[in-house]
Amino acid sequence: MKKASLIISIIGLFFIMSSAANAQMKVQAGIWSADRNISNYMLNAGGEMERTLSLNVPFPKPFTSKPEISFSITRLDADTNINTRYDVKAVSVHKGGFTLEIKTWGGTKINLIGGTWMAIGE
Repeated sequence: MKKASLIISIIGLFFIMSSAANAQMKVQAGIWSADRNISNYMLNAGGEMERTLSLNVPFPKPFTSKPEISFSITRLDADTNINTRYDVKAVSVHKGGFTLEIKTWGGTKINLIGGTWMAIGE
């Protein structure tokens, strides 16, 4: 009985490894940036109202299926006379790219915000 379970486990592991070998994972990476040179840029307007900017980030080569993405903020130029408040999130990910939603509020003035991104998929 133990020998049969071992053989079944080995066969199962073989099929799992074969499937993983056939799926080619691809990694793409780049940088993103938003500043007042973008039309409709309102992140530096100040005021208490919430201000949002949608930034489309295309992949150099489309994936065959929706990838997983990760991004970071590595650059921030904001007015130092008031607290800096911001939120950045990916609101749409698809085979050809993704959209970052950059938001600020409470008087914050962001002159520039940017960072890096990485996408992993097939």
